[in-house]
Amino acid sequence: MISTGVLHITTARSWRGGEQQVLYLAIALAEEGIRQCIVAPPGSELANRARQAGIAVMEVPILGEIDFLAVSRIRRIAREQGYRLLHAHTAKAHSLGLLARRKQSDLRLIVTRRVDFPARPNFLSRKKYQSPFVDRYIAISENVKRILIQDGISAERISVAYSGIDSAKFKRLPDSKYLAHEFGCQGYMILGNVAALVDHKDHRTLLEAVGVLEELTDRSDGPEKHWKLFIVGTGELEGYLKALCEELNLEDRVIFTGFRKDIPAFLDLFDVFVMSSKEEGLGTSVLDAMAAGLPVVATAGGGIPEMVDHKKGGLLSPTQGPRKLAESLYYIMSKPGIRKRYGSYNRKRVRDFDFRNTAIQNLEVYKSVLGDD
Repeated sequence: MISTGVLHITTARSWRGGEQQVLYLAIALAEEGIRQCIVAPPGSELANRARQAGIAVMEVPILGEIDFLAVSRIRRIAREQGYRLLHAHTAKAHSLGLLARRKQSDLRLIVTRRVDFPARPNFLSRKKYQSPFVDRYIAISENVKRILIQDGISAERISVAYSGIDSAKFKRLPDSKYLAHEFGCQGYMILGNVAALVDHKDHRTLLEAVGVLEELTDRSDGPEKHWKLFIVGTGELEGYLKALCEELNLEDRVIFTGFRKDIPAFLDLFDVFVMSSKEEGLGTSVLDAMAAGLPVVATAGGGIPEMVDHKKGGLLSPTQGPRKLAESLYYIMSKPGIRKRYGSYNRKRVRDFDFRNTAIQNLEVYKSVLGDD
């Protein structure tokens, strides 16, 4: 237990991995008896799902990083409801939390950093990240911690709490036959990718690797000759990637599904999970795939090597290297025994990343910052 409640601050309106992490954290902390509330934009998916989970939510309109009305409301919620600990979960929430913390000396501020790219190289950004009013940073991987240190934050101010998943959710997967029928892929080996279609996920490298893989498998007589790649997700680069797919003549190999809620069924459909990120805080979709017992073929971007054990649970290759990625895919597609062994290893490995373990790690940081050790 801790001596106060926790006021989580998030500014995201959409639903992606970071928002899932906030909800997992709140659910696990509630199980530990921690009083808490989530400040979120009105109508956001996180606000809706948190309420359904029985978590207190305060919807606050947020117009930007420097929104003094939102700061005033956050400060008032903290004061009136007795929250002395602010936990910011996005870059904008970091700014709002700083402004709220500066005006109330009894408040403490923790900032979670989920991305592994440097802070913007300008004066205001440096002031923000190096501000003494941030009492502790939580990095979601050792790689993110390394980037924060490069940004001038002392290692003593950074704790690591890995992102987590609900590993029990993937012990028994729903039957994927309806997906095979929906997409007409019965009898094919299925490669799967689940990710937002944004720059750092580097789907261009993945599509270029698919072009190389097609050349490799065309010369094969085994079952790996017949395969398709599913890209599950949506994002700002969707139009560009579909055009690139046409340019590379891969329409018969690649299926873009758009946004889907039935991810567990897709994991049942997949034979191999593939990730091509050039930067990655951690990558919880990889953890989901591991929990589902899938072998992983991925680039060694960001925090991915902290999850995937090379030649034990998958194969890692250099970032932005389509040929090496294709060769790794071809190797694992042609080795059913290795696919099975890697998948079994991953089911055990992923237990270290259960979201309740993540919550305990966060709780230890709370105790340290509050002096409740």
